[in-house]
Amino acid sequence: MNSQHEENLHIGSDFDDFLSEEAILDEVTAVATKRIIAWQISEGMSTLKLSKTAMAKNAHQQSFA
Repeated sequence: MNSQHEENLHIGSDFDDFLSEEAILDEVTAVATKRIIAWQISEGMSTLKLSKTAMAKNAHQQSFA
C-alpha cells in the first residue's frame, strides 16, 4: 500500500524549502525570532507587572552591575 504522502497529490515540499527557494528563509527566520523574543519579554513584563519604563530602568541598572 502507498504511503499517505504518495496518495495526496497536494502535499509538496515543506514551507522551509519554499522559503529557501524564494531566497527569504534567513530573513523570515530573523523576523520570526525577533517576534518570539518580543512576545517573551512582553509576557515576562506582564507576569512581573512591569511597565516599559521600569523594564528599561532595570535593564540599564543590570548592565552596569
